[in-house]
Amino acid sequence: MFRFGWLVRTALAIAAMATAIGVLGACGTAEESAPDGVALPGDFPKDQVPLLDGTVLSASGTQEQGWTVTIQGPANGGNQLDVAVKKLTDDGYVESSRNSVGGQMVVILSADKDGTKYVVTVGTSPQAAAGASSVIYQVTAA
Repeated sequence: MFRFGWLVRTALAIAAMATAIGVLGACGTAEESAPDGVALPGDFPKDQVPLLDGTVLSASGTQEQGWTVTIQGPANGGNQLDVAVKKLTDDGYVESSRNSVGGQMVVILSADKDGTKYVVTVGTSPQAAAGASSVIYQVTAA
């Protein structure tokens, strides 16, 4: 069970990332080119963690540290957080928590995929450079 303090810290971390994000280059190793935006890190589990369709604004991390990915969805695509959460739940992820702090919304989901447990925190912030159409993912694998 998640403690509320942890959720608040997670929401604040996502809010801080959202305000700092412009259009950043990717960190870490990139194996594939990305015609729309930056490339995902080479070890990102793209087959196990379905992402929102859109432009990758930033992507960083490694399997050991976890990954952070920001994607800008279509401006006329509705609530992009809901779209991202639906994409994950349709792929077998289970939502364990949902929290809103200061206009930022954070949803935590998890799933076991190919013997690895993935925890995905997705969030949005009205202060993000791309506005409400951007979704920030924090992904860890254990």
